[in-house]
Amino acid sequence: MHLGVELDPGRCALLVIDMQNDFVSPGGFHHRQGKPVGAMQAIIPAIQLLLRELPPAMRRVFVLTAREPDGSDSHWRFHRILPQRVRASREAEGSDRNALRGTWGTELVSLLRPGPADHVVYKRRYSAFYQTDLELRLRCWGIDTLFFAGVATEICVESTLRDAFMRDFDVVLVSDAVASWDAAAHRATLHLVQQSLGAVLTVEEVRAITWR
Repeated sequence: MHLGVELDPGRCALLVIDMQNDFVSPGGFHHRQGKPVGAMQAIIPAIQLLLRELPPAMRRVFVLTAREPDGSDSHWRFHRILPQRVRASREAEGSDRNALRGTWGTELVSLLRPGPADHVVYKRRYSAFYQTDLELRLRCWGIDTLFFAGVATEICVESTLRDAFMRDFDVVLVSDAVASWDAAAHRATLHLVQQSLGAVLTVEEVRAITWR
């Protein structure tokens, strides 16, 4: 697939979402719960390629989840009706708390490191736009088009992408640079984005974009 338009790289940004040990690495929170992380590990080379080969004028933003160890910012504090995943987490480990500030689990995976010109945004909820300064930064930089990579496809990536679309950013989901523990949910998000929100491109298709 091709976008059919020329893009100004200075008006584009790549968001790399939640590529952190608790979500992606062996020994991380979700791996300890028995979830396979092979699909998460497999997208690391694709993200490295994007970071290395996208035009230098394009902003690169690493979005990381960082929650307070005392649980004071936990969104589950406000919910009595809990999803199955959260109930299962509590039964398995006695807690559903992960990506706690100051821990190894919150750190970016070792194969991905922000460069001197890259940016980091910390979030406490699924969407990177919720009560962060992400939108302010993007508006100040003159960004109007966002490319998405990272995990999990149908949770934090989709939540952020939907919020971006609602804020009138153009959105591009890089299909082989996002991953999930749930293959069916991953595919459903790709279909949803392609049908209703924006474009879904492979890394190679992104590399073939005609830049202004």
